[in-house]
Amino acid sequence: MVFKRLKARFGGGTSIDTQVRTPVAWPGGTLEGTVDILGGEFEQEISYLELTMVARVEVETDDSEHHSEERFARQRVAGAFTLHPAQRMSVPFSLAVPLEAPFNMIGQHELGGVRLGVRTELEIQRSTDKGDFDPIRIGPLPAQQRVLAAFDRIGCRFRHSDLERGRIPGSTLNFYQELEFAPPPEFAGGIAELEVTFIAGPHAMDILIEGDRRGGFLDSGGDSVHRFSVGYGDVDHQDWEGLLRQHLHELGRRRGLFG
Repeated sequence: MVFKRLKARFGGGTSIDTQVRTPVAWPGGTLEGTVDILGGEFEQEISYLELTMVARVEVETDDSEHHSEERFARQRVAGAFTLHPAQRMSVPFSLAVPLEAPFNMIGQHELGGVRLGVRTELEIQRSTDKGDFDPIRIGPLPAQQRVLAAFDRIGCRFRHSDLERGRIPGSTLNFYQELEFAPPPEFAGGIAELEVTFIAGPHAMDILIEGDRRGGFLDSGGDSVHRFSVGYGDVDHQDWEGLLRQHLHELGRRRGLFG
């Protein structure tokens, strides 16, 4: 299945057509497709053909906010070769998706604030063209899906997700994904909103839960973060509803609240 086509034209009429055939990829899995190359009017020396997974990341400074493009996976799919006039080539690719990859799909729901894609780079005679941004879809790990479902069951209402510049200890990426929830009604008096971040590793994942606490007469508010780790083999045996309620209780605790 072709999810999206992109076309980029290079000097001399050379063109590429990248076709992503994986409708939804998964962390630890692969993104597959082909790059079709059509030679131009004259012979050209190609140095390499490369694919890069990129994410649109929010960058905050003291007085402004903007977005940048961060790469989180890269793979060379072809080395040097000669492209003859009007020659057609089809280069298959299977791009590994990192375990820490952000996701922009939960079930059938697409997260509009998380923009992910691939760029096709073709270097012709020392001139590199990064091509166009080809959107891709990535879903969460089963363990992450299990935790997200538990948040829903205890009454957390999903609001939004985005990607922010910054490195969290234990992560290999220069950005991180935040998933924002409204807290259950029973915790709304002490927590304005919840922000959840996953850091996935080969055998376990860390879960960070940040509670933006409401300010009160004896408390000016502020942020509090709980971080804990769970092995993938233990995910299905964990009482997630009880554990998450416990963390929310602790995050929202303040003098005179929750006892």
